[in-house]
Formats: sequence, C-alpha cells, structure tokens
Amino acid sequence: MSAGLDDSGGSEVSGVLSWFPIELPARQRVLGLFVAKWVIGALRPLVQLKIPDLLADGPRTAGQLAETTGADPDSLYRALRCVAAAGILREPADGTFALTAAADGLRSDVDDGVRDMFLFTCDPMMWRPYEDMLHTVRTGEPAFDNVFGAPFFDFLRENAGSAALFDRAMTQNHYPGTDRVFEQFDFSRFPRIADVGGGRGQFLAEVLSRHPGCTGAVCDQPQVVAEAKAEFERRDVADRASVVETDFFAEIPAGFDAYFIKHTLHNWNDRDAVRILERVRAAIGDDADARLLIVDMLLTGPGEWDLGKLTDIEMMAALGGRERGLAEWNRVAGAAGFVLANDPVPGDLALLEFRPV
Repeated sequence: MSAGLDDSGGSEVSGVLSWFPIELPARQRVLGLFVAKWVIGALRPLVQLKIPDLLADGPRTAGQLAETTGADPDSLYRALRCVAAAGILREPADGTFALTAAADGLRSDVDDGVRDMFLFTCDPMMWRPYEDMLHTVRTGEPAFDNVFGAPFFDFLRENAGSAALFDRAMTQNHYPGTDRVFEQFDFSRFPRIADVGGGRGQFLAEVLSRHPGCTGAVCDQPQVVAEAKAEFERRDVADRASVVETDFFAEIPAGFDAYFIKHTLHNWNDRDAVRILERVRAAIGDDADARLLIVDMLLTGPGEWDLGKLTDIEMMAALGGRERGLAEWNRVAGAAGFVLANDPVPGDLALLEFRPV
C-alpha cells in the first residue's frame, strides 16, 4: 500500500472526479478537471457573441454564425464543436448547431435565464483571484484584494461596468433551494418584515406576494436599492413594501417582527457577520417575539457532498467570507445575542430561525 492511501478506498474515484467521462487511472483522474476549464473557455465567447440568441430561431452553421457576428469562421466552429461535445449545444450531422435547454438559458432575452450569472462567474474579476489562491491559503486574506488592490465591494464601487454585471447576475441568482424555503416556512407569522441586505428586493417581493397580510421593507445601501421600487411595482406589492437606505454595519431600522438576511452573511468573515447581527439585535431591542431569519447554505459533516463546500472557495478567494455549518452559525449568532429556534436540515440552502436572548 502506498503511503498516504487509507485502506477504505485510496484508489477509488468518486465525487466530482467521477463526473468526467475520461478513462484515466485513479492517480491521473484529477486531469479530468481540465474539462471544465476548456468548456468554459469555449462557451464564454459564444455567450458574449450572443450565439444562443442567434440559434433561438433554429439551427445555423458556423459559417452563418460567423458572418452575422463578424467572428473568424474556423475559430468559431471549433468553439462551437467543443461546446456541443460537452452537451451544451447540439451538432447534427448536417453541419449545423442547435440549442439545447441548457444553452437556451444563456440567451439574453429569457426571463429565467442565467446568462449574466455565467458571464459574472467567469469574468476576469472572478477568475483572476484563483490564480493567486496560494496567497489566500497561506495568509487567510482574500486573493481578490491582492490581485486587484482593493476589496471586492470597493472594486465594484469604482468600476461601474463590473458592478452592473454583478447586479444583473444577482438578479438571476434563483437557486432551487429558495423555492423550498418559501414552501416550508410560514412567513405570515410576521406582519412586518425587514429584508436586510436585500438588494433589489426580489426575495421580499416574493414573500409579500405569497402572504398578503404582510408588509415589509428592503434595507440596503442607496445604490443597491435604487431599483427596488420598480421591482415592488412589477410584483404588485408596492403598497405593502418600502425602501430604507441602510448601512447595516452602522444601524438597522427598528420596529419589525422579523429580520431576514438572505445570501448576505456568507459574504463576510465571522467578525463582520457578528457586527451585522449585533445591529439586528439592537434593532430588535426588548421584543422577545421578534426573530432573525438567516437564509444561507448550511454545510454537511466531514466528507459529505455539499455544493456549499465548493462555493465556500469563492467566498474565501473573492470576498473573505465563508459558508458555514450549524456550529459556526450558532457561534456567530450567539455572539450577537441570538439562539437557534428551529431545526434546519444541512446540505442545501436553509432557513435558520433565531430568537433574541
């Protein structure tokens, strides 16, 4: 037995390594990870050229697509061929390329698409920090800061185009676990709800549309909540929703029955997460019936598959934040004056309910 391999399966191929249809010895299997790099590299320019939009009316050849987009025919064909081999496009025997359901989601004109999320995730601002991950692992500091010379959100404030892409991507960030939160949790218990760090207010709008007896406010920085009123009007909840310009590190408005924070606290390290939750605790004051509702990933135990353990690397590299398990959430919330009041299930997006103490 080789040093470092345990008796339970050191030669097994499992997890992400088992996804790639490449026949390699176990010790070479990590080379299959290259596939993701190659496919993303081919797909990004196709999305930038809006190839999925052009294929929406039917299959077209690489030559036809090149003529429309002004691309080099041979290079475009090779990128299309790669993406089709990966199953994201179809390549019939007649020399054309056609959409699949996955590619259809990369069109710029579909309501439930993920085009901006894809472009954001493989944008240089999110790609380049991975070139410097050794810095993060050695120092605990975000690679983003070292690469770009500024923290992530400061960088966005100075780069309008990047900020706009980020905002569009977050608008498209509708993770399936969110639907389970809506279906399984009774928000009607709380007549007045504050959405802390809620951006454009999509989550609050959904809550209010499902619970006509509730009112609420989205609380975030002025430039972030600028489009929230339009979202409330679009969802027909403007009469029950308001906007409160908020710096959640400084003060959070009082007077609400529930304060929920969705996909925000994982952006911050434990010290800053506690600071935010302390502001929530101050807003709650003596109202023992008020609740803190955290909607975020809840990590599984050692060795178990968990998407959150992967997205945690993005938090670490770009933001200096982290995904958390139950013990970590209890520690952070406890330091701010809260105790867990429900029994959330780990392994996905979860709603953690905390009561003030």
